[in-house]
Amino acid sequence: MTGLLHALETLVFTAKPWPPQGLTARFADALPPSTPVERPKVDLDAVAARFVADVTTGAPPSGADWNKIAWCLWTTTPAIADHDGALAVVLDRVAVMIRVGRRRPYRQLASVYLAEFAPDRPQLERVASVLRSHAAAAGAPFAALEARHRVFEGARAPGQIARAALDDGSSVPLLFEQAGAGGALLTSAFVRSAHDEGLRVIAAAPLPADAGHIETVRRWSLRSDRRLVFETSRAEVARAVILPFGDRIPAAAERRKVLDFIISRFGDPRINRNRWIGMEDVGGVLRHWLTEQSLRQFLDVVDRIAPDHMWKYRRAFWQAWHQAGLLQNAWVVFGDHGAVAALQAFGPSVQFGKFKSGGRKQVQSGHAVLLLDFGACVVADWSHNGRCNIWNKSDRKRPINLNAPAYTSDEIMRPLPKDDSESNLNKHDIFSHHGSENYVWQNRVAERLDQLIGTRVPQSDYKVG
Repeated sequence: MTGLLHALETLVFTAKPWPPQGLTARFADALPPSTPVERPKVDLDAVAARFVADVTTGAPPSGADWNKIAWCLWTTTPAIADHDGALAVVLDRVAVMIRVGRRRPYRQLASVYLAEFAPDRPQLERVASVLRSHAAAAGAPFAALEARHRVFEGARAPGQIARAALDDGSSVPLLFEQAGAGGALLTSAFVRSAHDEGLRVIAAAPLPADAGHIETVRRWSLRSDRRLVFETSRAEVARAVILPFGDRIPAAAERRKVLDFIISRFGDPRINRNRWIGMEDVGGVLRHWLTEQSLRQFLDVVDRIAPDHMWKYRRAFWQAWHQAGLLQNAWVVFGDHGAVAALQAFGPSVQFGKFKSGGRKQVQSGHAVLLLDFGACVVADWSHNGRCNIWNKSDRKRPINLNAPAYTSDEIMRPLPKDDSESNLNKHDIFSHHGSENYVWQNRVAERLDQLIGTRVPQSDYKVG
């Protein structure tokens, strides 16, 4: 404590008077900074270590170290905020200097507070208290930021300004601009924190009519070039779009809005899994929606390009397994006709595979295959007169990538045995779609799936009419 008192005395009471400011200097000091004071490109760890040592021994810190010490609050080793005496000296100097008209120490501290903001920073409330107490004398933009939006209220400040911006139909960067802030302040850690708080408010709010919250997220999180304002906020953006739907799968029109927004920025979680790391919660929800969409996509599109009589049975059967919560993934492979129909029906964000050349079976433009992942097994159900193929998960010849952009026919079809009687085909996990009206093939496939996954969907669940 003796060292601390000596340092304060040296700084405040025995320091020589500051030389008078010239007109240019006074004018420059009165102008709002277009950007915050920049982080010095020096070894700040060394600055912090010297400063702590000086305060501890009672030696006056050098002027050079004083000019950089604000940047050593939280992100250096040692961190000034972890040393009570050193922090007290820094904060006292800021208060003293601004009382005598010297704003630079305050602006440095305020810039660091905004640039390196995190609600769990050590001594954040103590730093915020000093900034709040002297904001009115600090000039633009800090005086206006505190007066209008109370940015120097510590951990609760981002939530306050986020809610104000949402209520105003605005955004946090815009409120900062209106208060006179510019440059890097608009993308500071404080603004990002407030931006994320706003997204959490949207995610927790009741779902508005017609999924209107998606437009709010678009306005809140996208730049004029349609890129995200903060790339590090990807998970919060995805949650704000998806979580308001709760447990329900959105209707087709709403779902198209969601998928157009999400997949164009983050990719399909079934395909671009690396881009969904850290977003597994909403990624799982979206995969559930996409599984349902792939199933409906297959049945709706094939309705247009294949004979009508079989599809009401196929639709009822596979929808029953999906509604039982047994599908982990679904993917559709289309020929040319199906691809065009899918794009027309589901929009440009729809994802599916296509056939590529190769394979023993000659693929027609109207062919389609529904790929289903049940965890313990994989199913490939072919349209038209094609068959239902099943692979145990341990079978190395199963379709490995269930969400590939293209397949040959051999990759998603079991080879036919020489004996192509129905009983022998079934032994090779190949099932023709005979006897739909009497549920012949359905019951055979259901029995085989029961053997592989340990769950049987009763016939009553897929009975038509």
